[in-house]
Amino acid sequence: MTDVQTRPTGGRAADRRAARKVRSGRRRWLRITALALGFVLVAGCGAGYWYYQHLNGNFQAGELNLSDVTGAKTAPNAAGQTPLNILLIGTDNRGSAANVDLGGGADDANRPGLADVQMLLHVSADRSNASLISIPRDTLVDIPACHSEDGKTNYPALRKTMINEALARGGPGCLVGTWQALTQVHIDHYMMVDFAGVASMATAVGGVPVCVNMNLWDRYQKGIGGTDLKLSKGTHYLEGADALKWLRVRDAWGDDIGRTKAQHMYLSAMVRELKAKGSLTDPGRLMSLAEAATKSLSVDKPLADIRKLYELGTELREVPTERITTLTVPVDSAKSDPDRLELRQPDTDQIWKLLLADRPFDDKGPAPSAAPQSPAPQSPAPTPTPDPTPSVPVAKGEIELTVQNASGTEGRAKEISTALGHLGFTGATAIAGGGTRPATQLSYPATRSAQAHAVAAALGLPATALKETGTGRTLTLVLGADWPTGATFPVTAAPTQLPKSAEAVTADDDKSCMTVNPQGRIYTY
Repeated sequence: MTDVQTRPTGGRAADRRAARKVRSGRRRWLRITALALGFVLVAGCGAGYWYYQHLNGNFQAGELNLSDVTGAKTAPNAAGQTPLNILLIGTDNRGSAANVDLGGGADDANRPGLADVQMLLHVSADRSNASLISIPRDTLVDIPACHSEDGKTNYPALRKTMINEALARGGPGCLVGTWQALTQVHIDHYMMVDFAGVASMATAVGGVPVCVNMNLWDRYQKGIGGTDLKLSKGTHYLEGADALKWLRVRDAWGDDIGRTKAQHMYLSAMVRELKAKGSLTDPGRLMSLAEAATKSLSVDKPLADIRKLYELGTELREVPTERITTLTVPVDSAKSDPDRLELRQPDTDQIWKLLLADRPFDDKGPAPSAAPQSPAPQSPAPTPTPDPTPSVPVAKGEIELTVQNASGTEGRAKEISTALGHLGFTGATAIAGGGTRPATQLSYPATRSAQAHAVAAALGLPATALKETGTGRTLTLVLGADWPTGATFPVTAAPTQLPKSAEAVTADDDKSCMTVNPQGRIYTY
């Protein structure tokens, strides 16, 4: 049990003064190192290629989506740019000796990992702002049907299940499908890190500063609910195992929501450290980071290339720190289980609509009307390929269409199928089932794209409601809670700001400290 020490007296101001004294020497060293590295890569390109292949070989790669749930892509802005959505995952997998040693619970070494941490990073199309949105791991959600990476195992859909369990149903691709089902947003990539990866990354960065408002010793049930992290009041630079402990502490903050705030503080501080230390211009630190990152990360297959990761990092670096907003979605105690959480509505849906419309989460950008964005209702259909014959007339009466009610309002399937019949879609049939869904969705086979667009146009459905899936002849319209009445889908303008219940902070906030809960099952000293 060791007390994590703070940096020497003087803090950042002293560091900056010292840095100025050696700046000229450091620049000279960097120039020499850069020239030497360049010579090695040019004169000995075989070694450079070997190292490139070595880094790529460190990655663990998987399928992006292991479900049949797709999300909507926001239309490009005037410059042809589109938003970027990356799901960040922290797993409690104990499949290695290092992970067991860091996380305890050797009895869990053979079970599939759960998603202890999950955050959606949304970067705006123009790269002017970014948002980092967390859902607490104990939140009950509907998990879609998923399959294993090899396709040999199928996992049925689950209702009202803790969201962290989605990871164990095939891998990260099932968690991606779950988030796409919740948000209706297309996710471009995922990145997953385990216990050992968090520790090595924190060390490679050179330590991540965090702050507590009072002395803390997280001793409650070490290895289960506690971490044994010991911190005195104030700011500490955490590396290795201590960084992991910070991300796992829960009782010290009072609940799982407090833990997500601590995780946001950590990631924001890491961003500040990377920028302040110039890690991307220091060859030695850059190589250490490259080794740690590639060994630590599991990513989707298109991202499993060091060049792609570098290009992604270059894009993310464009976002100013003061315009990176972090928040946890509003939640309440679940009605079915007070020890679990459920998403607060309509607040959470308001956040998802902001994402779909690529609206910033802060008030530091231009007015919404002046921003180059495309609200979801006006964006093109989120299909992998455009409708090949959009101008060819469609025989409405030949369209086979089933309508299911998941709106929560009785009789809606019959009402809409009748309305479709009056519009000439005589093949529409109301059928039972559908469960409950927050959003309306029209699913269609790839060969029936023109038919789907004709139905959508007749009902006024937004592009986000269309989803290409499977083969066959039949279209399926599932009516969600967003369409409780009327024969035409209600078009509403995208929101312009976060709900009041969302507590958002920006990544440039380096003055905040985590509030230790003195009533928690911990010991202060």
